[in-house]
Amino acid sequence: MLNRQHLMPWLNWGMATTYVFFQFFLQATAGLMASQWSLDFQLSKTQVGSLSASFFLAYVIMQIPVGLAYDRFGARKILISASILLSLGTFGLGLSHSYGQAYLARFIMGSGSAFGFIGMLYVTASWFSNRHFTMLVGISETLAMMGVALGEIGMASLITHVGWRVTMYLVGCCAIFVTILVIFIIQDPEHVSEEKEKISLSKSLKQVLQNPQVWLAGLYGFAMISIINAIANLWGIPFLVHRYPAMSLYTISTLMSVIFIGAAIGGPFCAWLVQCGIKRQIVMTIFASLTLLCYSCVVYLKIDFLGILYFLLFLTGFFSSAYILVFGVVKDSVTQELRGTALSTSNMILMMSALILQPLLGKSLELHFNFEQTLSIITATLVIATLLSLVLDKKAGK
Repeated sequence: MLNRQHLMPWLNWGMATTYVFFQFFLQATAGLMASQWSLDFQLSKTQVGSLSASFFLAYVIMQIPVGLAYDRFGARKILISASILLSLGTFGLGLSHSYGQAYLARFIMGSGSAFGFIGMLYVTASWFSNRHFTMLVGISETLAMMGVALGEIGMASLITHVGWRVTMYLVGCCAIFVTILVIFIIQDPEHVSEEKEKISLSKSLKQVLQNPQVWLAGLYGFAMISIINAIANLWGIPFLVHRYPAMSLYTISTLMSVIFIGAAIGGPFCAWLVQCGIKRQIVMTIFASLTLLCYSCVVYLKIDFLGILYFLLFLTGFFSSAYILVFGVVKDSVTQELRGTALSTSNMILMMSALILQPLLGKSLELHFNFEQTLSIITATLVIATLLSLVLDKKAGK
């Protein structure tokens, strides 16, 4: 019979994963509410884009402070505070009556969400051994991807029937429920609470930023997750519309969705390969090479058979999911006292791919480079990722 000691790791991981699921769910809502924001707040397209981006701006800015906070205070105090912040931001958005109020509310939502993914990594690293870490992170990522899918479907229906404000009030109630669950479930392991060495914030940050593995792994992840952040989330649909003008928008949107499905399946699979004893560096090199190959086929070849295009985009997402292995590399390259800071720093580098590559590709198109030339920027990053994987620490776990 399972006792409390055996259940606690799984309860903590499950709760942290639930928080990430909710975070990803919220990330999928901006596009669905954009047209109603424009009408309610009298916004230009640029302002709508800025309002949406405020969530991610806060998310990226908060990453290093988030890591330092986890290392200093542990998961329980931080996740309780973050979930309260997320609840306030969600209700605040529903109550907003001006662009400035809505921007602030979205920023607060992004700040609260910034603690989610790093919290899941920190909780998993605290409660589980290296052997289980990567697999559990992969499963959490898969569930988070499901959050994106459910966010698109469920929120679209709600917004259509009751409007975006009432929807945000309902989501805010869900956020309060998540807060209550966090209060009752999340605990810090006794050995972490009792033995955690206090390192000054400046020293923690300095040690992490001077660790080459954090940067190498982070840049590898930056390139691999660009398939999601730059292609699937933004420029993939305009590219396919340009390449296949006779294809319906519905078909093109489903083509993009298989990238997410591929990534959701690929994450646990590459983690399973590592758990089976294949060296992590080898998996990262092979997956980067195959991502490059599949992506190049999609960009540079005109594929007339729809089934092949679906298959190639699925494989592109599947192999790009190796970015989750970055967190195992980083975790194994630092001491326990620096894990939160190191993991948040690497996650910040990954998320910068959206802030850098999305506008960079847009600017390239504005300068009249064609889509093939513009999307070659992603090709170059994938080549760099393959090379970076060759110099990752071979001793940092299997």
